[in-house]
Amino acid sequence: MTRDSPVFGERLLPTLIDEIATTTPNRVYASIPRDDADMSNGFRDVTYADFARAIDDFAFWLDSALGRADGTFPTFAYFGPRDLGYAVVVVAAAKVGRKVLLASHLASPAAHLFLLESLSCTDVVYATEMVALAQALGTRYTAARYVNVESPGTSLACVKFSSTWERYEYTKSYSKARLDPVMVVHTSGTTGMPKPVIWTHDMLACVERLHTLPGSAATQVSGQSIYCALPVFHTSGVTASLLTPVYLNTIIILGPAGVRPDKNIVLDVLRNAPVSAASFPPSLLEELIADPTSRKTLKDLKKIVYGGAPVAAWATRIIASEFNGTVSSALGSTEGGLWLTGASPDPADQGYFMIHPFMSPDLQHTDADLYELVVKRTPQSETYTNFFRCIDSTPPNLAAHFGFDQENPATEFRTKDLFSPHPTKPGLWRYRCRKDDLVLLSGEVKMYAGAIEEAISAHPAVAAVLVGGQNRIRPFLLVEPATPLSTDEKKAAFVDSIWSAVEAENEKHFEAARLQRELVVVVGAEKKMIKTAKGSVDRKATLSVFEEEIDELYKV
Repeated sequence: MTRDSPVFGERLLPTLIDEIATTTPNRVYASIPRDDADMSNGFRDVTYADFARAIDDFAFWLDSALGRADGTFPTFAYFGPRDLGYAVVVVAAAKVGRKVLLASHLASPAAHLFLLESLSCTDVVYATEMVALAQALGTRYTAARYVNVESPGTSLACVKFSSTWERYEYTKSYSKARLDPVMVVHTSGTTGMPKPVIWTHDMLACVERLHTLPGSAATQVSGQSIYCALPVFHTSGVTASLLTPVYLNTIIILGPAGVRPDKNIVLDVLRNAPVSAASFPPSLLEELIADPTSRKTLKDLKKIVYGGAPVAAWATRIIASEFNGTVSSALGSTEGGLWLTGASPDPADQGYFMIHPFMSPDLQHTDADLYELVVKRTPQSETYTNFFRCIDSTPPNLAAHFGFDQENPATEFRTKDLFSPHPTKPGLWRYRCRKDDLVLLSGEVKMYAGAIEEAISAHPAVAAVLVGGQNRIRPFLLVEPATPLSTDEKKAAFVDSIWSAVEAENEKHFEAARLQRELVVVVGAEKKMIKTAKGSVDRKATLSVFEEEIDELYKV
């Protein structure tokens, strides 16, 4: 099948994997460490024959352990290590007529419970490495069977297959299967409970349709061997580890399965694996950029992509001056998938991007220099984004909860993401914050905390910032130093050192919305802000952790 085929962009993931495994069985799908404990032993290739066989093995296991699906696509949850098992499980679920919930390891117990209940989850499948999490879930959610399984990714790593391959046939056509649900991913839930989003085959195939658009970010990664430091259980990780390899002909490279990637692991992977490109959460990229030795290693890569949040201003300046356009942001969302954006050809515009007209963007002014991206419903946006498919695939019991009107087709999708235009170059935009970051002070004074947090976070002595004050007379500032401080004297000196940056931001706001010294909490070494998998601050969780300290500020 060629790239010019009329069905390009309408190919089912299970069918395409089987086709590749049959016609070019030795084509490389992934590369993984031979030994997670010692990556100097090198990496081994996983072929499409290996991959397809693991999928079929797990499909048969699902039928045996959970029973044959009844045609209603029942939901089971999967929890496993950070390996290729997640890709195996997604495709196997599609083959057996089930859908799999990929719940973040980092979600709270309350969030896990909400997801399982909302989706009427019938089974929880967990790898041995996740037994503690499964046991904790079992005490809260009792409506499911809990089934232990060896991680499908383990079999890929150890090549435990027999010489014979028992195929699990999948014969549905695209027209019959396009609206079948395959997986459930969820939003971060930083301002409330996470939103479960059901992805259909049609939504998965949207990644392939992006490849047909000149200038799309998808065309920049085709053919690359990409190290993925993103969580494989998040939308971005599934896209990088499953969809782009199969649909865009990339090779996925993963590090050790049992640990969250940090700077040392990244450098170890880059030294020992055949990496030509990499994808990072913003916080991890900042950590690498801050270190001159790490920065030198990164410069050997042809392409570096980050997503989920903007990088700090100081990191943006280094990238612009030293990386010659090899670093770019890949924007996307759980609801919309990969967005149609492209980097400016001028390295000086680092952090800014163009939005493809086929996304049908409407940047609507909200406040100051902030504009919300609203996607209009057009034939182009319906074809190349998943926003409107997301609305259609949401179960009725959740649609009303999340404000989706399924009776009347939506004419637009409000992303709640805020952007600022380039000061001199029309058509270039920079991500700023979420509309959910709006803080309404008492007296109806409003402020966008995300924009303020971004400005203060640019100070090199600052590791993390949270600005709040909902229904308070004044806003407060939670600030975490880059170097932990243990004494009140050191914390006071730290506030002195960053206050000029705070004052510069204060000048942009009404007097009632300005930050004051007496409403500052310097986070100590004993208790830190809660982070999401993207590396950004989890607002809801952090506010809960520091509730007592915040209340004390307003008693003085």
